[in-house]
Amino acid sequence: MGRFASMARSLLLVGAVWCGPMGASTRLPEALAGETPADQAAAVASTTNQKNRYLPRLTLLAPRGKDRDQFPVGSSDSFAGQRWIAPMNDLSAKWAELQSRILSERETLAACHADEGHCPAAARRFIAIIEIARQRQGRARLGEINRAVNLSIRPRSDWELYGVDDFWSSPLATFSIGAGDCEDYAIAKYVALRESGIAPDDISLVILRDLKRNINHAVVAVRQDQEWLILDNRTLVLVNVEEARHFEPLLVLDDHGARAVGTLAFRP
Repeated sequence: MGRFASMARSLLLVGAVWCGPMGASTRLPEALAGETPADQAAAVASTTNQKNRYLPRLTLLAPRGKDRDQFPVGSSDSFAGQRWIAPMNDLSAKWAELQSRILSERETLAACHADEGHCPAAARRFIAIIEIARQRQGRARLGEINRAVNLSIRPRSDWELYGVDDFWSSPLATFSIGAGDCEDYAIAKYVALRESGIAPDDISLVILRDLKRNINHAVVAVRQDQEWLILDNRTLVLVNVEEARHFEPLLVLDDHGARAVGTLAFRP
C-alpha cells in the first residue's frame, strides 16, 4: 500500500503537455479563418480535456500481447524498469481518434501520388520529406526526418493556435498551418517514419518529464540496430535513451495503443 500511496502522490499533470518556452504569440493566417483545425480541436478537446487531466505514470515498450495492460512486468528493453501497466481508456480513445484522422490523411497522400497536380501544398511538403528520407538508410533516415520536420514547423502552443489546453494535430493539418507544439512535431515524425518504411514495433511516441526543465515534453523514440534513439524538436541531434537520464517517461503511444506505468527510467 505504501508504494501505491507514493505513486499517487507523484501523479503528474499530463493531459496538456507544456513543451517549454515558446516564441512570440501568433495568429492563424486569414485564409484559415472559419473552417480551421480549431473547430475540430474544440469538438475533440471538449470531451477529453477534463478526463485526461490526471493520468497514472506510463510505461515504454510494454510486452506485446493480450495481458500487457493487466499486471506488473519486467523486460530487458533499453527503456525497461520496474513497470506497473494500467489501462488507459480515455487516452486510448484520444489516440484512436487521432489515428482515424491520420488514416484519412494517408488517403490524401495516396491521391497525391496518383495525381500530383491536385495535391495540396502541405501534402507535397510532407511527401518530400518522406521521399528524401527513403533514399537514406539507418540513422541517416532518422536524422533526415528529425531535421526536416523540426525545420518545417514553428513552435506555438495549442492555446495560441486553437484556443484549447491540448489538441493533437495530424501531420497535414500541422503542415497546413506551419506551426505546432512538441506533440505535433512528434506526431508528424511518427507518421513520416512509418511512411518511410520503419517497422511499427520500432517506433513509439513518448510523452515524458524533462527533469532538467521541470516540464512535460513529447518526443519520438525509434529502435535502430537494437539501440533506442530519441527524435526531439529541440535538437537536430539523435540522442540515445541511455544518455537521456533527465527524461522520465510518462506516456507511450504506438501501433498497439497507450500504456501506463508507475516507475520507470531510461536505463539498461
